[in-house]
Amino acid sequence: NAVHDRISGVTPGGTPFHASDPALLTWVQATAAYGFLEAYHAYASPLSDAERDDYYATSAIAADLYGASGAPRSVAEQRRLFEEMTPHLESSAIIIEFLTIMKKAEAFPHPAQFAQHSLVRAAVELTPAKIRRRIGLGPRYGLRPFEGRVVRRMARRADRLVLRSGPAASACRRLGLPDDYLYRLS
Repeated sequence: NAVHDRISGVTPGGTPFHASDPALLTWVQATAAYGFLEAYHAYASPLSDAERDDYYATSAIAADLYGASGAPRSVAEQRRLFEEMTPHLESSAIIIEFLTIMKKAEAFPHPAQFAQHSLVRAAVELTPAKIRRRIGLGPRYGLRPFEGRVVRRMARRADRLVLRSGPAASACRRLGLPDDYLYRLS
């Protein structure tokens, strides 16, 4: 929150913003939660509506702690928020610049970097079509037909990859359990 308190500015369209604004925090929380949930649902393992609602309800608890008190608590609330916010979104060169940076960032070990462009396009593909049009992300930014299979294969394998430095393994160690304990439950 201290970092957010120091960040403010004006969007390319002229709208002033402050990073600690509760409505902006809620939007950031909602889009991040949506991205993680939809990526898992689309590429790793489909989830039921009840599981997706549980995810939003659980993540909203943490969102409340840092000031995003309007975070969606269900898929229906997420959809309503996206509908309400869509007219306020604007196209900007910053979006394309961000995608370019994400395609080039060294986010994966060298052998897996070949798929990074596809993973960025997979993220764009998850963005609702109405929002993509509004912010200027046409079809060329989405997944190519063959890439969907590659992304799904990677996601299914990554879902079982135990990262010693990851939150799940760290939580297991704090409880005196083996790093892969959570994976044994499913």
